[in-house]
Amino acid sequence: MALSAVQRRLGGDDGPQIIDIVVANGYHPSVVEARAGVPLRLVFHRLDAHECSDRVVFSEPRLIRHLAPGADTVVDLPAAGPGEVRFTCGMGRYRGRIERRDEPGHGGGARRGAWPWVLVAIVLAALLVLLAIVNDAPSVATWLAITATSLAVAAILLRALDLLPGANGRR
Repeated sequence: MALSAVQRRLGGDDGPQIIDIVVANGYHPSVVEARAGVPLRLVFHRLDAHECSDRVVFSEPRLIRHLAPGADTVVDLPAAGPGEVRFTCGMGRYRGRIERRDEPGHGGGARRGAWPWVLVAIVLAALLVLLAIVNDAPSVATWLAITATSLAVAAILLRALDLLPGANGRR
């Protein structure tokens, strides 16, 4: 199964939510959003043969499952209220988490509320560039300094608000 084929199906009254997770040098996706109060079925597709990926360990409920190389392993989790469930490989190098919410994708939290701040940083950087142009026709060095500062501010905001790729699991 290719990484682009990872899908999520939200369960309804008829059955569990089903989430596909590819195991290839980590878990993809590493953060899964699920509906609270609905059983969850995780289907692990183990593509790598690293010793690290031979087990998956869940924090709540405390479960350990063997993942066969090149095969799919189904892990059923019971319905639970809102909260977070962490899972790792047997060595703790691969990390993932399930965020159970009353309505996944709604309510925003810090991630959704971050975009206005990112836009403010971009507008501020644009104003600084315009101010530099109006005041003294900046040289190439000034342009580079302004650009680097703008990118640094944007990266710091994105990283701080967990929107920057690669920020998952590093809290």
